[in-house]
Amino acid sequence: MKTKTKLGFIILAVSLISIAGVIWQSELKSDATKETVEKKEQPSVLTVDQTNPLTVTSKKVQVYVDPSLYSTVAETDNDYVLLKKEPDEKSETVTKLYRGEWGLYLVTQGDWIKINTNEGKIGWLKKENTEIATSSRKVKPTLAQFKVVLDAGHGGVDTGAESEDGTLIEKELTLQTVKKVGAALEKLGVTVVYTRTKDEYLELSTITKKAMAEDADLFISLHYDKYDYDNGMDGQTTYYYYQEDKEVATILNNALDQNLSLNNNGIRVGNYFVLRQSNRPSLLLELGYLNSDRDLALLKQTDFQANVANGIATGVRAYVESLNK
Repeated sequence: MKTKTKLGFIILAVSLISIAGVIWQSELKSDATKETVEKKEQPSVLTVDQTNPLTVTSKKVQVYVDPSLYSTVAETDNDYVLLKKEPDEKSETVTKLYRGEWGLYLVTQGDWIKINTNEGKIGWLKKENTEIATSSRKVKPTLAQFKVVLDAGHGGVDTGAESEDGTLIEKELTLQTVKKVGAALEKLGVTVVYTRTKDEYLELSTITKKAMAEDADLFISLHYDKYDYDNGMDGQTTYYYYQEDKEVATILNNALDQNLSLNNNGIRVGNYFVLRQSNRPSLLLELGYLNSDRDLALLKQTDFQANVANGIATGVRAYVESLNK
């Protein structure tokens, strides 16, 4: 009797375990089915690997000068602020910084802020001569996560350069070119924002604020050049201001060189307002001289602006690829 009872208990236990296993497996299948259904109901864009990129943030310091102290038409000593070796006005001067320039924030001590400048010089600025902002940059972005702010140089009352025969005006050329560049970038999936899409004048400060407000991954200002006398210079030039933008300047300059018949003047540091005053990666491109006979003949070719657009698009794609290495 005891043996039969024990055997019965064993059979009952095995049965219960089997039933529980069936139920558990059923629940797993149910959950798996539910998960599959939920994925199918999600928008298709989520099926593509478009997760938000990691970002790195840094605190930056902009050199500030009260506008009432300087002139916008002539450079004076008031355009500069002294960077001190120690947080003391009587301390040795390390260098002088132009208003609007950005440096990396290090630390605050009393009424002084310690920064690392674009040239790698470390020193102290008085708080009253600083404005602090946080700047972020994407790490390993995809083309679909990349945003470019395009600026058509000049506009409105500011006509820019003009060819001697009057057939080409810089403000018109830059606007035509920037639209072609934008279209080429959008084909890559890049987000494009324009500072202007019509013939209008914009303050330089408005342009740089646009690039920063949009958190541009790259700001590009397009221009055409004119030398002091005819045929004195020719070719295309890529300008940058901050050392951290040297790499992207090199990449885009090389891409343009492969797509244009213009002579290549390479990359150069340019102390331009739209480069110096922006804390976003920024470039200014000069796409040929309007008073160079050689350049003018190339600029008038029907495919020139399309070649510029292809060159910039190729360069942006190469730059994004470099960020993913």
